[in-house]
Amino acid sequence: MMSKEHDALMSLLAAVIIADKRVFSQEIEAYVEATLKLQNTLKLEPKLSEAKILLWYETNKANVKGKVAGPDFTAWLYECLDSLALVKGRQAMLNGMNEIALADGVMHEDERALMTIAATRWAAARPSSAGA
Repeated sequence: MMSKEHDALMSLLAAVIIADKRVFSQEIEAYVEATLKLQNTLKLEPKLSEAKILLWYETNKANVKGKVAGPDFTAWLYECLDSLALVKGRQAMLNGMNEIALADGVMHEDERALMTIAATRWAAARPSSAGA
């Protein structure tokens, strides 16, 4: 079973793919790469294989899409972000989000907004002496 942090990370990264309402294969490839890298950086267990990451995405993309497009998007996003707020490696997570957003060659304003909200929320949540 995945931890709450692992699920929140994968949901957040999937939201970047879905934010611009277009899904490109390059974004899904970047999602898998970012998830593989971040689960190691953040020391998340269990370690998921590329196949399991793709399976998680395929199984959960409709739910994430519903959250991103739904009226409770902000509450859902804050819940994901707050689940990750005290995890060391927030900058690495933002970098992963950025890699996914740029994978199709265009940084869409909704992708940029998602990353700005994450950076702002995490900056407010951490003590000034805590490392990102």
